[in-house]
Amino acid sequence: MSSKKKIFIISISVLGLVIILWCIYYFFIREKEIIHNVSFSLTGEDNITIEVGSEYEDSGATLMVDNIDKTNDIKIDYSKLDTNVLGESLIKYYYLLDNKEYSVTRTIIVVDTSSPEIKLNGRDSITILKGEEFNEPGYIALDNYDGDITDKVEVTSNIDNKVVGEYSITYNVTDTSNNSTSVSRKVIVKEPKKVVVVTNTEEKEVKKEVKPIVQENSITYNKFTSSGFYIEGVKTSTDNIYKLILSGDNEYSFDLTSTGNNKYKGSIDLSNVGNGTYKLLIDTGEKENLINKLDFIDKIKRSKVGDKLVTFNYDSDSISINIEDFSYQYDILIDPGHGGNDTGASNEYIYEKEMNLKVSMYEKCRYEEHGYRVYMTRTSDTYGSGMGDSSLPRLHKRAYEIGYNGVVSKVVYSNHHNAISNNYYNGYEILVPASLSNTELSNELNIMNKFNSIYPNLDNHLRFYGRDYDTEKKYNMTTGNTYSFKDNYAVNRIPLKLFNVKSVIYEGSYLTNKEDYNSYWNNNNWIKVSEAKIETYINYLGGTYNSDNSNCLS
Repeated sequence: MSSKKKIFIISISVLGLVIILWCIYYFFIREKEIIHNVSFSLTGEDNITIEVGSEYEDSGATLMVDNIDKTNDIKIDYSKLDTNVLGESLIKYYYLLDNKEYSVTRTIIVVDTSSPEIKLNGRDSITILKGEEFNEPGYIALDNYDGDITDKVEVTSNIDNKVVGEYSITYNVTDTSNNSTSVSRKVIVKEPKKVVVVTNTEEKEVKKEVKPIVQENSITYNKFTSSGFYIEGVKTSTDNIYKLILSGDNEYSFDLTSTGNNKYKGSIDLSNVGNGTYKLLIDTGEKENLINKLDFIDKIKRSKVGDKLVTFNYDSDSISINIEDFSYQYDILIDPGHGGNDTGASNEYIYEKEMNLKVSMYEKCRYEEHGYRVYMTRTSDTYGSGMGDSSLPRLHKRAYEIGYNGVVSKVVYSNHHNAISNNYYNGYEILVPASLSNTELSNELNIMNKFNSIYPNLDNHLRFYGRDYDTEKKYNMTTGNTYSFKDNYAVNRIPLKLFNVKSVIYEGSYLTNKEDYNSYWNNNNWIKVSEAKIETYINYLGGTYNSDNSNCLS
């Protein structure tokens, strides 16, 4: 065979092999690839913008292969996504089939559109005196992305401390994403207030001399007890009959004890006396009216006795009592001390009456938010109406009102603020009736402990005490001892004596100590002090304390 013929045969063989291989590829391998119909698409937008630091919720993608849903087989690559860094990130969705990758991508654009926050130290409104330098309490600027940007705050002010008026300070800050915030603080320049000198000596009632009683059946001493009331007095008859009669729809008789010289004493138990109005009679062989010869300030008026409300009524020639089922009308009684032309204590910036009212109105709001009923002795810059005999000093009329409505209230207290002749006393005081035990003062002792954690740098003068009416001596009440003296303060004394009502006086700070005043008032620590009372009393009343006070801030 010639070489040419060999070459021809080899060429024909190679060509045939190529044709065979091409046919295998065309009819088998190539045909296998083209039979797959793949549909891969994103669910939702291709480009999504989110806030930096937020959580990204992926909307995913869908995949159909040869009309079969393969969405659950999609793999997702989040490795290039970082929601804490500004800019664009990619999310890759992919699927592998016959060593081939099918994929789609979504672009996540991370942006910062949140404005920074500026927090002002101290109050939003600050009062300074004419000629006094304004001391900036400070501020903090925080951004959700840049962090602390206090050093970027720009402060502008139009304050002229030589001219009385209202001014403003504006605080501006811009973050790296060009988000801006502006807040302002009001500064009031005012003439100094005239300082009112007040003494710690309360106005006292003038006691009328009680003349010996010879010809009238009378009560010379009385007080409420846990089951009724106790009386002492004189009867005109020399008959050896010592009985007190309650005369109404029904009649009840109680034995009295002779103490000589036609004098008597006795405890009257009302536990089994039905509701109604009863005249008090003395049995002298015949039933005669009993007359009260005490001063108005010593005549017991009404009290909760067991499950009854007992009210005394005094006519010129008789005494009667009304007995009815007891129910509370209020949960809390708050007395904002002073008011009207009675400024209370003061410094150059403020009168006590203003502080008392603001604190009390805030506390009223907070209690009412929790669903409690509040009685206020005043809600505006007046002294309040008061109650009782028109001849009484108005302080005692205020105290009488506190007692009268305090009987039907579960918590009773009066808000005040202090002043003293020195400028170094600071902090709080709590004044309570001296005859009460630690058990009866458990709420107030709890509040005292809360106060101790709020007030800075307390010195050692008395914080929780009763005070003697005649000697002015103070008695520390944290020891658990009780004392027999007459309480100095009318707001403690009259409600307890005439109505059997525990009332407490809270003194929030010393206006005569500028540092104490600024810490308490200008730095808003008075709110923490109020919240200590509010939380304690709400817990006592069986409620659930909510610390969110935003609705009561003005």
